[in-house]
Amino acid sequence: PKQLDAQGEQLQHEGLKVFLGYASGVGKSFRMLDEGRRRHARGQDVVIGAIQRNMSQELARLVQTLEVIPPKKIGDGEVMDVEAILRRRPQVCLVDGVAYDNPPGSKNPKRWLDVEEILAAGIIVLTALNLQHIEECRKDVERITGKSVTETVPERFLYAADEIVLVDVPPELLLARAGQSSTAEP
Repeated sequence: PKQLDAQGEQLQHEGLKVFLGYASGVGKSFRMLDEGRRRHARGQDVVIGAIQRNMSQELARLVQTLEVIPPKKIGDGEVMDVEAILRRRPQVCLVDGVAYDNPPGSKNPKRWLDVEEILAAGIIVLTALNLQHIEECRKDVERITGKSVTETVPERFLYAADEIVLVDVPPELLLARAGQSSTAEP
């Protein structure tokens, strides 16, 4: 009982945990899902609130170990079902693609605003984010990489995090994941 009380006490002080990567493909979603799996194995009530459709078999296996709250249809798009998550009241909710825009007609225009609602209800959120999706970093990253993004979160969203985990891999591994050779000409 004391261990469970200590665990409950720890959960009361947690809120937002962000797995932040420098680029796509570094393993942020894997780290987020793996932590969700480990927390579930320790007895925490964990659900997936949002997950990207295109995923590796390795990620799909992790997703199968957890309860997924199905997305809600809005027009031609889908949105994280915040109301269903709040009714379900898990201890921990995993939210991938936090920078995504919600379709027109959604309660909130951005997924990160949905996350703020979930956090306000006292539910811990684990999420994954690329550096290029931070509004204040977007232009610098675009200048360096040549990749432009329109879906972003404000830097203040990161400042609200209780923990930020930097996820990185060696460039050679990232290139291999992208199907490129590290000896290829630029």
